[in-house]
Parts: sequence; C-alpha cells; structure tokens
Amino acid sequence: MLGLRVKLILRTAGIVCILMILSFYFRGTAAYSPSYWSVRIPALRGKILDKNGRFCALDEIFYVAYLDVRFLKSRYSDRLDPQLTLLLRNFNLSDDKDDILKGSVNFVKLSEDKSRESIVAKIPTSLMPFVSIEMQTKRNQVKEYSIDRILGKVIDGHGIGGVEEKLDEVLSKRKDGKFLLRYQGFVTLSPKIERVIDPVDGKDIRLSIDIDLQRICFTEIKKAVEENKAIAGGVIVMETKTGKIRAIVTTRDWNDTVMGYFEPGSAMKPIVYSIALENNVVALNDTFYCPGSIKPVEDLDITVRDLEPHGKVDVRKALSLSCNTATILIARKIKEQLGDFQFYDWLRKFGLGEKTNIELAGEIPGVLRKPEEWSKIDFAMVSIGHGIGTPALQFLAAFNTIANKGEYVSPSILEDSIVTKKRVISEKTAEEVSRMLRAVVEEGTGIRAQVPGLNVAGKTGTAQKIAAGEGKYFSIFVGFFPYEDPQYTMIVYLDEPSAEKYLAGEVAAPVFSKIVARMKELSKEYLISYPKNMIPNLKGMSLKDALFILNDIGVKDIQIRGTGLVIEQYPEPGSTDLSRVLLILQ
Repeated sequence: MLGLRVKLILRTAGIVCILMILSFYFRGTAAYSPSYWSVRIPALRGKILDKNGRFCALDEIFYVAYLDVRFLKSRYSDRLDPQLTLLLRNFNLSDDKDDILKGSVNFVKLSEDKSRESIVAKIPTSLMPFVSIEMQTKRNQVKEYSIDRILGKVIDGHGIGGVEEKLDEVLSKRKDGKFLLRYQGFVTLSPKIERVIDPVDGKDIRLSIDIDLQRICFTEIKKAVEENKAIAGGVIVMETKTGKIRAIVTTRDWNDTVMGYFEPGSAMKPIVYSIALENNVVALNDTFYCPGSIKPVEDLDITVRDLEPHGKVDVRKALSLSCNTATILIARKIKEQLGDFQFYDWLRKFGLGEKTNIELAGEIPGVLRKPEEWSKIDFAMVSIGHGIGTPALQFLAAFNTIANKGEYVSPSILEDSIVTKKRVISEKTAEEVSRMLRAVVEEGTGIRAQVPGLNVAGKTGTAQKIAAGEGKYFSIFVGFFPYEDPQYTMIVYLDEPSAEKYLAGEVAAPVFSKIVARMKELSKEYLISYPKNMIPNLKGMSLKDALFILNDIGVKDIQIRGTGLVIEQYPEPGSTDLSRVLLILQ
C-alpha cells in the first residue's frame, strides 16, 4: 500500500508543482530561488483479514478539497468573478460568490473524491492557488453476513465497538510520512524528491473467522428467523480444541452474542450433571421417578412441570429426555452434599458469570448471583437454566468444556492467539456426559439435529421469557461434532419463535443440522472458476468476492473506490500484470 501511495503522489506531482508556482506568484514568493514543498503521506490503519487472508477491513485513500477563503479575499479582484462562480457551480455548492466573499468562514469544503485528478479538473486555473487538496483515509469494511458486528466502526481514527475498539492500539496508525520535493526554476515541472519519510502504519491482524462459514451461518439463521417469525437469532462456531471462533453471527444490528444474555433453559443440564458426577453426588445407575412435576422446596407453593411424566429414569435417560424432575432431584443432592457456595464455585469454574475476555469490545459477564443472594429455590431453578443469564459465547465456551474432554478453552477471535486451557472436570466425567449428549441426538429431544453420515452430540434448551409475557420463549441448541473426536462446538439460538413451534428441538436443532451439513460440503460449495495467472473479469461482483479472487491469485496492491458492486476495473480482464488492481464500485 505504501508503494501505491508513493505512485499516487508522484503521478500528481506535476499538478502540485503548478499549484506551487502559482501560489508563489500570488503570495509574492521569489520563483527563481530554490523552493521546497512538503507533501504528507498519510499513515494507514492496520488491515483486518479473515483466517484465509481475505480483507475484512482496510483503509482507502481519498482527497478532500477546501477553498481558502481568507487567502482568496486578500488577493481577490473582479476578474476572478466568473471563475469563482464556475468553481461553485462545478462542485454543486448552493452558495454564490457574494455569500463566500462576504461571509465569515475561512474555509469552504468543495468536495471529496477518490481521484485527485477529478477534483483538479473542476478548478479554474486562476483559482488553483486558493484551493487546498488534502490526502485523507477512510475505513472500508465488509458489512455482509453480520461481519460488521464483529468489526465495529472507526470514527475519527478510533475504533468504536468490536475488534476495531478492542484492538485499537494495535490497529491505529502510528505516524504520517512525507515527501520533501525540491523545485528550482520557474518552469520546472518535474519535482525532485529530496527526502522521503515513510509513514508508520498500524499493524494488521488476522481474525479466526472464516468468511465462507460466516456466510453459511448467516444465511441459515436468517432463514430460520423468517420461517419461525422470531425476533432474532444467532450462531457461533468454535473450534473445540483451540477455542478459535470460526463464525459468530447475529441477525440483530448489535452483537448480542457477547453484549446480551439469555436463560439457557435445559441446555444447562449437562453442566449440572457434570458437576454431580465429578463430585460423586450421583452415579450413572442412580434412578429417579418422574410423575410429571415436582415441588423443588416443599414449603414453597412453586411447582416445576415436565412436558410429560417420564416414570422411572436413570441419570442417562433423564438427560436424554431433558427431565426437569430428575434434574431438580440431582440439584437437591448437590445442595445437600456440597452446599450453595460450592455449587456456585463449580458454575464459575465452567466460566459462567464471567467474561470470556474475547477480543471484542462490550462483552458483559452475564448474570450469576452470589450464593448469599440466592433464595430457597434458586439451586433448583439454576439447574434447569432459569435465574441465570449468560451471553451466547460464554455459554458455548462453558458447554465446550464437556466436548473438550473436561478442559475449558478460552475463546479467541484471533487466528494467531495463544490457546489457553484449564482442567475443570475429569476426562472420565466429560466422556460420560458426552455419551448422554449423543443419546440426546440419537433418541431424545435433539433428534432433529442429526446429520447423515456424521455423529453429533448436543442438548436442546427452551426457556420461557417470563418478563416478556405469556408464550414467549428463547430456544437454543448447542452441540459438537464429530462425536468420536470433536472438532467444532456450535450454538444456535432463536429469540421468541412464534410460528406455532417454539421448542428448541423443533426450531433450533434443525438449523444446527443444516449448518453442519453445509460445513461438510464447504470446500465444494464456494468454487469460483477463474484463471490463476491473469486478471479475471470482476465486473458485477461484490467487493468480498472480488477481494477473495484477487487475494487468491496473488494481487497484494489493491485500491478501492466507491461502494457496492464492481463496475470498472484496471487493468482490464486478461491482463497478466498482477502487481496492482484498481476497483471502481457503485
């Protein structure tokens, strides 16, 4: 990008020279003495790339033109009237020349453009000394597929939200550079570079996000939100063993995956069963009787119901059927043998109630009240996923502990981050609960999460949103695959599905299945045919697809003008010059 900036400046150096000479004339500077002109080279904010090196965000150069009104007034004469009128008309300004000359402003912004030449072409020659054209930068980001929720924004050179804010110190431009150009002689049009001070750009970062997988997840959850008439939905895909986030999607216009929270409902049960088994509170062959409802605390008039009576069930069957009664009985044993404080501590070991410290601004810790604030019934309600609020990413990381053989892995959105782990439960306990979660998908509430040719394990969760009113639910499915050696752990959630179905097994599990099936075919799905040794025809493509292709064929110097779809490209299709490419978008 530095080479492109240098070439842009040198290409317009002749124009600068003319402007300088005219400026010397109007300002009364001697034209025959050696003259110097300093040209700023703007530093660029670091690029943000996906895991495959495709652009997610980068700075682009543009030009801003200002009319120096104060200087113009000091040199103004009637002969400039027509030129000033023409200038204002060329830049579509509503002010007339009298407004400019009699007003109190010292500078008037004329235009901003990707091309310096197009600005200069609109300036009458006699007014060139009074116009300043500055090189500036603006952030160009991929906005499709909810990627902008990950990136955040850049305002006045500072990141606001997302990765841009969290890693602002890394990405921020360090110091502008400059050319010192030397001119000698009145008609010299070729400036000599006396000195170049290179700009110091911000550092690039590579996200762990895979844009192709991000696209798949966004497409499927958006479709599910529409079909189920839900308020919103989201998906997060994490590498089981490394914690690398490969996709993080929400249909909301803010990143609720880390900035919002929900009650996980029955998806909480595998964590509770893990705590109970790890502490020998229950054994796998222990049995419980489910008549269809239970009073968690005898002296409280509160009853928790199941969808149906399950009868006599062992621990395995209780989880596969998502039995509330059996789970509360297990939680009662935890309370009796460990106490509320140890129960709370174990929940914290899974990362619940704490920030994951992922590299995204605005993450919240969720809601996990301290045990001294618990009521008599909270032990039971927390065990079935109520009375606790967890962001989607936090819950996914907690659940992933089971998939990852008992080790908690801190999630990260950076490809090059160091993997950090901690042992929470034994490998034996994790394997026992994983077998139960496989049964959930084989024969239990998660049966619609099945994927042909691939073994999946997971858990449904349907939580009633009491505060939202009657019939409002939050539905999630969280699972991992392949079951034998988990590579990915994924959470899918839908907020208030209302098209007659609301149970997580009916609305969230099928989305999980579709995404996993498409992930299996991902390498085949995103094939675009193009030659590797020449510039292909990029016209009509989105910026994302064009950048993907150019990066793949080895073009590193890419300039972008405008937004939208590619309407022009330089060089033309068929060129074998892969050194640089200019894309015009509209």
